[in-house]
Amino acid sequence: MKTETTIEDQIVADLSSRGRGRIFFAQDYYDRWPESSVRFALSGLAKEGRIARLARGVFCFPEVSEYGMQMILPGPQAIAEAIAEKTHVRIAPYGDYAAHVTGLAGFLYSSTTYLTDGAPRKIHLSGGRTIEFRHTSEMRIFAFQSRKMQLISNAIRAVGKERIGAEERETLKWQLDSVTPEEFTHDVQLCPEWVRDILLALKA
Repeated sequence: MKTETTIEDQIVADLSSRGRGRIFFAQDYYDRWPESSVRFALSGLAKEGRIARLARGVFCFPEVSEYGMQMILPGPQAIAEAIAEKTHVRIAPYGDYAAHVTGLAGFLYSSTTYLTDGAPRKIHLSGGRTIEFRHTSEMRIFAFQSRKMQLISNAIRAVGKERIGAEERETLKWQLDSVTPEEFTHDVQLCPEWVRDILLALKA
């Protein structure tokens, strides 16, 4: 007697064919099954530990540790980028998060903040962290050729001119090593004047 394949089994088979570590969304399967059925199936798979729920409607087919004892989950940055790609918006690290990523600030807050050219929204992650997308009309933020330069500019703005001392300048010099001369020349013109002055002085 042939056993009917469940929605859960079909979802896992689809995820397995794409490889572990992939972030996916409940709505990815709405064209195959009713929304209520998909949500019920994903909830069950998450409870069984076969997938991981990252946020409402956002899941991962996680990597596992060497002996399969522990899930290796994506961080907030990977989740934010996946959501941005899914919703067709651009994002840029902002505020304290940008400062932390560049090494200008040591403390990482429970909220990871990005500027976006899309609608503002707050995503509540499993585990209590949040990702916040703040809308900006400052479109030059998304015109950078180098994502590192975009990050550095936003980090300096977050820290403030008065707090950029000798130690912070050394950190910024190290960060700038991965920016090509062509990218620097283009992107430094997109920075606010006082940020541009700091960056040009570092390259002098």
